[in-house]
Amino acid sequence: MKKFFFGVGLLLLTVMAGLTVNAQQGKWAGLVKYKLTWTGNVPQGVPTEWQVKVFENQLSHGDYLTFGNLGKVIINAANKTVTSTYDFSMLPDEGPTEGMSGKWYVRSKIKDEDLKKALESIKYEYTGNTKEIAGLKCQEVKVISKDDDGTEDTEIIYVTKELGPVLNLDTYPGLDAFPMEYPMKFSPEISATFTVDELLKGKVKDVDLMLESGYEEISEEDFGEMMKVLFGGGADEDDM
Repeated sequence: MKKFFFGVGLLLLTVMAGLTVNAQQGKWAGLVKYKLTWTGNVPQGVPTEWQVKVFENQLSHGDYLTFGNLGKVIINAANKTVTSTYDFSMLPDEGPTEGMSGKWYVRSKIKDEDLKKALESIKYEYTGNTKEIAGLKCQEVKVISKDDDGTEDTEIIYVTKELGPVLNLDTYPGLDAFPMEYPMKFSPEISATFTVDELLKGKVKDVDLMLESGYEEISEEDFGEMMKVLFGGGADEDDM
């Protein structure tokens, strides 16, 4: 399925003891731990675990591009912003990477029209089926999306409304629930299924989702040029 990653930086879980009947979407805070099940031509070193920090209507996780090794994403569903941070301070400040060394962040404001456009290409159908994941009864959702050429794709995910932001701005824009199990395709040959296996309530505070000091804001355009150099061979021949 085509993923609708908002923001340039997005390109490319002993639970039940802590949960109470008062758990509520948009009010829950804690650490969500996923296990990853890989399929295809999987390279060595890919992560088998993934963590998401949740504080009410905010969440944070590593960037999918570098599996969190270089970047982090902070998403605020309340004000519809996506902040992507990358630490490139280890890069040499010369040659092709001159001017790129440093800590950078890109902040994108998701406009209502952009969200509406995404929703025109994707719809969510609750099937009525359920299964238990990490101690929670999760709803099955059929996700139907259309690519730019009109090709329709369908996938099955499981969600809950007992935790997470009230609006998904990450992999499933506009979804009114928190994904507990979902697939992700990283390339035509490699994919993974993310499944929550542990929830740690109360392990996250609002300060854990604040932008760290030392980062300098950069435009989406300039950051895109950096990514071309690092991952797409965008350096000029004279610099090679």
